[in-house]
Amino acid sequence: MSAASFLIADPSSALQTFFRRELEHAGFSPAQVKTASTPEAALEVGLSHKPDLLITDWFTKEALSGPDLYLQVVQVAPRCRLGLMAQGVTLAQEQLAKSEDALFLLPKPFSAEVARKTLAQALDALAKNHPAMAQPLQARQRGGAGASPTPLPWPQLHHYKAGDTVL
Repeated sequence: MSAASFLIADPSSALQTFFRRELEHAGFSPAQVKTASTPEAALEVGLSHKPDLLITDWFTKEALSGPDLYLQVVQVAPRCRLGLMAQGVTLAQEQLAKSEDALFLLPKPFSAEVARKTLAQALDALAKNHPAMAQPLQARQRGGAGASPTPLPWPQLHHYKAGDTVL
């Protein structure tokens, strides 16, 4: 059985770092976690990396949305599952996430605790059908390699105000 792999696609480097660190904290190696800032870059990585879990922003203003990205990645990685994040979640987004059997739809902004709990639930759900994912999680629960009793700190996020220009 191959090792579990993850792809985090979000324009915020702070969110990429947060989810990467949480996955590493859960016992997964850095080589198992890839990140991208755009859906196009994520698609390129996803097609070669073949993730078991795609955690992505909805990318509402991009030509390739998060759900569209997932549909393309799942073509080469049929076991891939979806976790979504979106600003101002709409009923249509909730329905689409449900139809794609997404493990979660996190409305932005969210707290570190909510993100940790949501990710932990998603990993537990994935571990039921993916032995390579279950092994690091079980080792951590037993206090083995990668175990750490304290949660990692939330990375410093940029605070923007009305009128700021952001690239």
